[in-house]
Amino acid sequence: MPPLPPDKLRNQEAHISLGDLSQAFGWSPRFIEGLVRGEKLPAVEIDGQLRFHRDEVVDWLERKIHTLEGVDVSELEKRIEAGLLEDGTFRTHRSDRLASRLPMRGVALDVEIQSRAEVLQALVEIAWETGLLVDKEFLLASLIERENLCSTAMPGGVAICHPRRPTPAAIDRQFLCALRTKEPVDFGADNGEGTSLFFLLCATDDRSHLHGLARLARVLHLGGLEEFQKATDAEQFKDALSYLEARIDG
Repeated sequence: MPPLPPDKLRNQEAHISLGDLSQAFGWSPRFIEGLVRGEKLPAVEIDGQLRFHRDEVVDWLERKIHTLEGVDVSELEKRIEAGLLEDGTFRTHRSDRLASRLPMRGVALDVEIQSRAEVLQALVEIAWETGLLVDKEFLLASLIERENLCSTAMPGGVAICHPRRPTPAAIDRQFLCALRTKEPVDFGADNGEGTSLFFLLCATDDRSHLHGLARLARVLHLGGLEEFQKATDAEQFKDALSYLEARIDG
């Protein structure tokens, strides 16, 4: 592990210790060390000790969740969830499932939209209709910032949109929204394909955000895209999510 470059020593206060990261994410130090060695989790050495930049860790985990094998994503999700349950952030396994976070008003299907900007604006408007969003302008700016950093579009014509960082001041509580467009939209997917299914994931803290992201990725890997495309209304869409979550929990 390379030592921290001299020009970054002044930013030492931005880094947290192995113990701090362990406590923040509910992972054992040994598990984190394994991620550093085997999966290249970003870390530096300061005075012979591993140090981590929290934002870099979260960005890395977001990317890995989309590329890891299903069993590895499941392991990450379970470890994060265990910590959330232990400290009371989550109440029970059942009450904090994605389906419980998706209001009926948070689903809009077969909407005529033609651009990325229109997608993001529509997602914010859908979120506003749920009554769980308190700052529309802040959320929209956060979504634009995240998409400018790197598109959240995934293979298969789906995107999981979210602010780059949790927005506790802009939302009432964690929630999920869904938008299905009538025609695919150019949303910046690496393979150039259009995107027609968009999720908006908003959380109040990093761990809840990563848990929701991992769980939604598992649902999609299980065949969720096909189920969501078949839904004819919000109730069927939510039922599909409940069914798929029950399968991955099974």
